[in-house]
Amino acid sequence: TLREVFTAHGGEEISTTGDGFFVSFDSPDTAVAAAIAIQRPLAEHRTTSGFAPPVRIGLHASDATQVGGDFHGKGVHEAARIADLGGGGDIVASLATVGGSQRTSNPRSADLKGLSGPIEVVNVDWR
Repeated sequence: TLREVFTAHGGEEISTTGDGFFVSFDSPDTAVAAAIAIQRPLAEHRTTSGFAPPVRIGLHASDATQVGGDFHGKGVHEAARIADLGGGGDIVASLATVGGSQRTSNPRSADLKGLSGPIEVVNVDWR
């Protein structure tokens, strides 16, 4: 189901680790739209059927070096650490990733494990 959402929004699945996905998008706006398109039906399924797995999503627009079919660089690590900040049902994004038209929480400064300096992040209001 998640792969269908990625594809419908122009995302390219780069890799998986355990139950996680690393997906690239051509623009931050399509990444945000895909994240919302994942969370909303899961929330609806929880309401109507009583269960759906809690999914956390991290978004980060950054330069990365593409090597074959994979991406490398600091931005990849930042994206993974931003995802770690969320809980089930959360969409956490670096402040620079979300556009002004998207409703978000107030920005907060977060220290990302293993990386120097804090980064400004927000929770995307998808409800």
